[in-house]
Amino acid sequence: MKKFYFDVHMHLDLYKDTKNIINHILQYKSYTIAVTNLPYLYDRAMKKYGEHKYIRFALGLHPELIEQYPEQIPLFFDRLENCRYIGEIGLDFSKTTSRSKLLQTDTFEKIIRACNKYGNKILSIHSRKAEKEVIDIIGAEFNGKIILHWYSGNMSELNRAIKNNYYFSINGDMLTTKKGRDIVNKIPLDRILIESDAPFTKDTRNTYSIMYIENIVSELSYIKKLEKNEMFHILKRNFIRLLK
Repeated sequence: MKKFYFDVHMHLDLYKDTKNIINHILQYKSYTIAVTNLPYLYDRAMKKYGEHKYIRFALGLHPELIEQYPEQIPLFFDRLENCRYIGEIGLDFSKTTSRSKLLQTDTFEKIIRACNKYGNKILSIHSRKAEKEVIDIIGAEFNGKIILHWYSGNMSELNRAIKNNYYFSINGDMLTTKKGRDIVNKIPLDRILIESDAPFTKDTRNTYSIMYIENIVSELSYIKKLEKNEMFHILKRNFIRLLK
């Protein structure tokens, strides 16, 4: 079976050798959602690199940066209607960002309302230490597709997200911890997607390789007790369904 590669969450614009990585992605025909952290970074990436057959840049407003760049919030909403891929967005209630909790929450609620209004958008969501609040805000009837990126919350909130038919993007670092493997074990096969979160995962800090994606598939097939080719087939089906 011909291998089908994809990566639903990576930060292409944060590499120094972005053009080489783009060529690598195109060589392997790996469908890639390149998230951004702020609207001006999205604009810069679109202007500098444009879109390719296998690469789509996503409009982002990272929760860890909202307080530092409040002027970017209206720019995000100016661009939102015309962007299908949205990310990285969400909430982060860890110690370093907890003081911006109200601004984060207000902004995220507005983003979800707007995306519900426009419809058919694909969102890549950051939810560190704020899984309950993220799920409360999105709800069960979202008018589009939700991907919880690098989910690290408890099993109770995981079950809620599964019932709401969210997707979960899994990276290699998640699979190196018992908690991460337990989370993956709980996620239904038809809700699993692959991400690298490059360059923030251990094996992607210096460069980006499709072998990283290949290794995630190998590890997932081991955890889920499936043949690797079958895992590739399931992931391909999930990705195609995500885009419909």
